[in-house]
Amino acid sequence: MMRKPLFGALVLGLTAQFSVHAAEPKLYPTGPSEDSAFIRFVGALDAPIEVRAGKDGRIELAAHDSTTWQAVKAHSPLGATLVHGGQNQAVDVSVQPGEFVTVAALPDDKGGWTAGIGRESPTDFSAFKVSLGLMNMAEHCSNAAIKIAGKDVAIVEDVAPKGMKRRQVNPLSLSVDLYCGGQRSGDPVNLGGLRAGERWTLLVHPARDGARLIPILDRMP
Repeated sequence: MMRKPLFGALVLGLTAQFSVHAAEPKLYPTGPSEDSAFIRFVGALDAPIEVRAGKDGRIELAAHDSTTWQAVKAHSPLGATLVHGGQNQAVDVSVQPGEFVTVAALPDDKGGWTAGIGRESPTDFSAFKVSLGLMNMAEHCSNAAIKIAGKDVAIVEDVAPKGMKRRQVNPLSLSVDLYCGGQRSGDPVNLGGLRAGERWTLLVHPARDGARLIPILDRMP
């Protein structure tokens, strides 16, 4: 289990980093601090999606957009419905104490879309480094890795489907390539100038011609 001081530092650091963002509607009741867990929603499609939860909770996400992390009560079942293109996908998930869960609307390899769930229990935070995480939601992307674009220099590697790994790097301007099973997949993704204290999740999703990356800036409310 994560040590509370480290977890607290992570949350405080993320909150300070992104407190300037506009508040979003709360989809779920917030749990007690000792049981806090976190959930967010990602629209990894090329068009907007709607997230519905509870009686009145609704958020619309633009293409390739995400919500902030929302604190929720651990161990409690959380239901949501993702809506896009006249299709609804129901999702039921329970979050463990100290866990960060990503629920994403993902394109599939047949031109449709599906819902995916990624889990992480962070153990790192540095105000002087940038944290890059690789979350593999592409079932057919074995041993996912990201490398510096155009170079054989791995940043994060050997991430199995449904897996997640992180690494801290120095602040810099960075473009990355995705590799699946040792083969490059898709075009380079430009992350721009990364700033100290930032945390990014690079989400791997299926595509008709392999797999693709979508960069997500981790944001607290």
